[in-house]
Amino acid sequence: MKRREFVGLIGGAVTWPAVVRAQQSKKIPRVGVLWQGANAETHPYFKPLRDGFKAIGYGEDSIIFEDRFFDKNSENLDLLARQLVELKCDVLMGITIPPALALQRATSSIPIVFVYNPNPVGSGLVSSLNRPGGNVTGIAHVTAYLAAKRVELLKDTIPSLSSVAMIWDPSPAFHFATQPELEDTGKAAKQLGLSFGSFECSGPEGLEDAFSKASRFGAAILGASGWHVFVLRRIAELAVAAKLPVIGQADPYPEAGLLMSYGANWTTVARDAAPLVKKILEGEKPENIPVQEPTAFDLVFNLKTAQVLGLQVPPIMLARATRVIE
Repeated sequence: MKRREFVGLIGGAVTWPAVVRAQQSKKIPRVGVLWQGANAETHPYFKPLRDGFKAIGYGEDSIIFEDRFFDKNSENLDLLARQLVELKCDVLMGITIPPALALQRATSSIPIVFVYNPNPVGSGLVSSLNRPGGNVTGIAHVTAYLAAKRVELLKDTIPSLSSVAMIWDPSPAFHFATQPELEDTGKAAKQLGLSFGSFECSGPEGLEDAFSKASRFGAAILGASGWHVFVLRRIAELAVAAKLPVIGQADPYPEAGLLMSYGANWTTVARDAAPLVKKILEGEKPENIPVQEPTAFDLVFNLKTAQVLGLQVPPIMLARATRVIE
């Protein structure tokens, strides 16, 4: 064997294991996601969340997702959270409030990113928005002034409005969010000289009764809830049947057939969660990552619904709208 060939062979023998070790040492991150919903196919924000990861370079071959879903059986929630912890995920994600709280109960060491939480401090997930502390950070999708703003927008849309109702979820898991929202809505209605009533609805089975009571008012507001998004078509049907103008939390509400909505773009919120996870995977600690809050809000009208309700949306309101569904 020639000396040059021998050296080349030895060199290859030395460098090849190094390449193998480098490949083996490049760990693929594992992200556990706990969802409130039945499955990936029916969850409206499953794809936007994945798209957010793809947009920052995490394709199918560069990240592993462990997805767990719970629907109506909340008893399984803590069990599913523990399963994700036992998988030794690098980061955990809780989509809506109950999953995030379950993950927090399951671990104090694995980083957790919550998505869709109207009151992160009130829920106990973080100690403050700027300095979350502990192992949790995430993205809120509501700011404090939105409740009053929705009352104002209803009044601007229906100048003759004299009364407004709020349909709200009294469930303990959402009480820290819905109670302040209820109080702020009532105060705003009073300031605008509107009669105000509130009606509890803790699940889809209570919708008919809630809308029957709310129909005695000139318009209604749907408060924060974790289950509305799965039954929006039914909610819209009840609202139209009651001839009730309703403002919802975000654009899926008028898309389903309600009159209008005002709030953050929930698809954008889902996509924006990925960069937070990336920061953690790159070494940042959740306690040092401020909770993100939305800075842009969409005003959306459904003119088909307005026509069915016999309403003429003022041109000035259409000019203010982010989007008009015709």
